[in-house]
Amino acid sequence: MKNLKNYYQILHVQPDAPQEVIRSSYRAMMQKLKMHPDLGGCHENAAIVNEAYNVLMNPAKRAEYDASLNTKAKRTSKTKNQTKKNKHFKHIDVTQQCPFCSTLHNMGNNIGPDDVCPKCESPLFPATKQTIEICGKRTIERINKEWPVKFYTTWPHAEANTGITKNVSLNGMQLISEVELEINQVLKITSNELFAVAKVVNYQQIDQEWRYGLEYITLRFHRAHGTFVSLEI
Repeated sequence: MKNLKNYYQILHVQPDAPQEVIRSSYRAMMQKLKMHPDLGGCHENAAIVNEAYNVLMNPAKRAEYDASLNTKAKRTSKTKNQTKKNKHFKHIDVTQQCPFCSTLHNMGNNIGPDDVCPKCESPLFPATKQTIEICGKRTIERINKEWPVKFYTTWPHAEANTGITKNVSLNGMQLISEVELEINQVLKITSNELFAVAKVVNYQQIDQEWRYGLEYITLRFHRAHGTFVSLEI
């Protein structure tokens, strides 16, 4: 989703303001507050005010804008709530607790590559340990770097989110999705190739897509044949 300017805040009106109020506020800003370029105002500021006015005074454009604004607000609120639930995961010792649902497992250093959380069934094998061992044995099959995945942001699970991976490595992956996430948010990821718990370490927004750099916390491959090559996120 593109970053939306809040036209209501720009024109200092409420979201339910009628056209008469919007027009009055616009005129006051351009004339009384001398924002119009002919009165000494800044061209860039005047352009933003005009943009807001033109959209909010057009019923069709305003309806479309309101729908986009409401969608963004809902996603932002959902993301904040999800992040609050997940923030404590980054402090968890994976040898003692599941990094996704926080369930105690007490396996210590005896966690095996196929071990999963008894509660949420997330993989428990630490990614850094698996990276070292597998790199040395060269037993990981070459992985198609663009494949669909499902990921979860909360426990108990809500509906799965979907995305596409790129630049998959033993350390992490790039995830492309329309779902807004935040730095350090923890995800449970499932796919035909691997099963992981990972955290968001960086992101970039391009049009309606979000591109996230993910770092594995725990990792389990479904297949182990051939050689894994790429080591870049």
